[in-house]
Amino acid sequence: MLKLSQNGDIHTFRVLDLLQKVNQRKIDGQDVINMAPGQPSDGAPIPAIDYGIEQMKNGFMGYTEAIGTPFLRQRISAWYKDYYDLEIPAERIVITIGASGAFLYTFMSMFDPGDKIAMAAPGYPAYRNIMKACGITPIEIETTLQTNYQPTIAHLEELDEIPDGLLIASPSNPTGTIIQPEELEQICAWCRKHGVRLIADELYHGVTFGEKAETVARYCKDVVVVNSFSKYFAMTGWRLGWMVIPENTTHRIKCLAESLFVAPPTLAQHVAFKCFDHTDILDDYVARYQANLDILKEELPKAGITNLSDTRGAFYLYADISNITNNSEMWAKGLLDQEGVAVTPGTDFDLTRGHQTIRLSFAGSTEEVREACARIKRFLS
Repeated sequence: MLKLSQNGDIHTFRVLDLLQKVNQRKIDGQDVINMAPGQPSDGAPIPAIDYGIEQMKNGFMGYTEAIGTPFLRQRISAWYKDYYDLEIPAERIVITIGASGAFLYTFMSMFDPGDKIAMAAPGYPAYRNIMKACGITPIEIETTLQTNYQPTIAHLEELDEIPDGLLIASPSNPTGTIIQPEELEQICAWCRKHGVRLIADELYHGVTFGEKAETVARYCKDVVVVNSFSKYFAMTGWRLGWMVIPENTTHRIKCLAESLFVAPPTLAQHVAFKCFDHTDILDDYVARYQANLDILKEELPKAGITNLSDTRGAFYLYADISNITNNSEMWAKGLLDQEGVAVTPGTDFDLTRGHQTIRLSFAGSTEEVREACARIKRFLS
């Protein structure tokens, strides 16, 4: 038998498997409310798409610079000033193939095989999968509802060894929880003290309820900040993200970008550039997400699902259903088969405790969320 690399020996992404089943149900004409995928139900603002069409008609759609067009990098720099009142020069901004490309650049340019990166569990499964494919060992910190499903300084002080890196997410996928500014500052100080490279997933900035998430870049110049046009900007399928990088890493990331992907998608960069002019439309999406979250928080406890994450951002509610089942995958399958409601089992996000949890995405219509709650009540009755 011919050799196969261990780099590809990683866990399947169960939510994508579930998405296939949901899509097949739709093809078969079956009724389904899909609360599984981590994406907005609306697309990019139509004026931004129209702008992209005009660029296709009138402009050249060849390769751009490997780290993205200057006009988009400068526009993101201006957004950091407008949104955070923070100066981030365009030279420190790299456009990537989705946020996944940014994580790949980070792990390949700043870590070596055998290095270790700490991260919270539950957490986004692609973190650990990309790490493993790069020969990096993920060190998972078991967080709980009591610690807001976020790593604390106490968690970090209790680690058996100092890791080479620490990855945090605020707001978090799958829990929607936020790390407060004073805690971010403490985490940055801990990383500086111990020589730990900090990576911050800020993909859901803009999708917050009641308070704005703070960027770690305010407290740490050596941090790698990863963001995306998929969530707040509703450009999921366009596959475009960005990263804010330390000044001394620009050349090596540029070299990786040139050889791995050549350049980010040209059309997507034009559409993303124009999205910044239509944040009023995007904010309307966020207002609907908040209304949907309020419905879930009111209705799910009536069904017996009471242990809910303190969601302050993203469009996810993470629920501990250990009082109902010890097999979240079978429970989710039953809900889909019997009531046509798709939710994501927690086994994607937590390898040891995910069999007792589920993630519900509330990025759909308010009518769908209300109906899903009614069906979940019926299923549990």
